[in-house]
Amino acid sequence: MPFIFIPTIASHKSNQVQFHSKSSVPFPGISIGEVLEAGVIDKIDDHKMLITLKGVSMEADSEVYLNAGDKIQVKVETLHPQLVLRVMESGYSEASNLADYLRWHRSNPEALSHMMTEARRQFNSADLGKLLRYLPEADFQKIFTVLKSLLYSTETKATNFLKDYLVKLGLTMESRLRDVVEGRANIGNGDLPAENLKGLLTELSSDLRNLLMNHNFLDVEERKALDNLSKYVDSSIKTIESQQIINIILQEAENKYLFQIPFVFPNGVKKGEVFVEYDRHSQKEGNNAQYRIIFFLNMDVLGEMIISSELKGDKIDCVVKCVDRDVCEFISSFMEELRKSLLAIGCKVNMVKCISEGDLVKERADYYQNSILYNREVIDLFA
Repeated sequence: MPFIFIPTIASHKSNQVQFHSKSSVPFPGISIGEVLEAGVIDKIDDHKMLITLKGVSMEADSEVYLNAGDKIQVKVETLHPQLVLRVMESGYSEASNLADYLRWHRSNPEALSHMMTEARRQFNSADLGKLLRYLPEADFQKIFTVLKSLLYSTETKATNFLKDYLVKLGLTMESRLRDVVEGRANIGNGDLPAENLKGLLTELSSDLRNLLMNHNFLDVEERKALDNLSKYVDSSIKTIESQQIINIILQEAENKYLFQIPFVFPNGVKKGEVFVEYDRHSQKEGNNAQYRIIFFLNMDVLGEMIISSELKGDKIDCVVKCVDRDVCEFISSFMEELRKSLLAIGCKVNMVKCISEGDLVKERADYYQNSILYNREVIDLFA
């Protein structure tokens, strides 16, 4: 069954969609495990809606994207402290799932940067010390270590950063996630290896949910700290999953990938975006594989930059674009070093140069608008 979760007490080891009702309306005759039909009466926003269950109307919070008039089969998961309904497999479509992730990506363009920045506060706060009596300290240390390795900095630039980044973030589970999205497989305990961030956060999400569901032994401050951490963890998992889903969409529709890379700057974490375009026909026909790699960067001192590289077999061209002429001269002084580095790894370098020209902000915007990810009509088709 597909996986979608509500931030309040999500569990990424469940295997159904969940609604959480804030209503205190009693439901005599309803029991845990019962399967019912719920109807969407009206939408308040993308995540809040008015639903009806056994003739009783209530507000519900959900990450599931549904429209007014939809009818869905649900199973009663819990009655207290909230009514939790999980949508059965037949009650949710892949198109709705994809549309929901696209909306998340578009409405949270800096989600990855915020996730990394917030991690420092979440995993270094005084509140965390209060929680260690309930959660293994070693698990937090693993998460923090992986998070540090995902930031491009002076400490990580000498490593095989991009390859390690894709694995450690959890993006290499794309094909497995697609099976889950389409209902061909369920996620089991062995499918989310703990050496990547998504796997670690998923395990922590489950632990936090269990604690929050059995909250009688928690004091007010502990519950608040657990709830804040739980919301951060579930939002982070959604951010990683959105990266996986958009790459599935891009791969199938445009023969490209998008990787958002967090860079450490003195004033915080910013993201650079790397698009990798490939020629599917050249790969199938056994010719030299052809790729185009485009980096969109906004550096603190150097400003807007676009780096475009074209590869055909072992031949490469690389052009660096920047706005300021002085910046261009500075970057040009490193072009010979870049050329030697490319030769050292076996590339035949046709051209490497830096130029100062054009409106790079507009060039970036035009590139994005031509992508399926930013085409507003795509959401309408999914919806």
